[in-house]
Amino acid sequence: MLQVRAADPAAEIALTWTSLAPPRRVLLDAVRPRWLNYRFGLVSRELTERVHREGLLVSAWTADTKRTMRKLIKNGVDSVTTNRVDALAAVLRKARE
Repeated sequence: MLQVRAADPAAEIALTWTSLAPPRRVLLDAVRPRWLNYRFGLVSRELTERVHREGLLVSAWTADTKRTMRKLIKNGVDSVTTNRVDALAAVLRKARE
């Protein structure tokens, strides 16, 4: 990601993170991601709120069950990566009702 940032200062970067410990400030300052991208099982409301307070968006991967999708949406994620776009569309429709 550092090479991406160096090649394109305006690139929109999603930094994949696999730990509940937040990325170090020096890394965030160097990469300047727009998103922190977490494995779905790590995402909680508290995590999402913390990341949002830092001014970043939260994405989660790879949610392929409706139950997991609903949980992620309830927890405030900004983006869900899935192999089942039809299921996610149905969950989002239902959430808007």
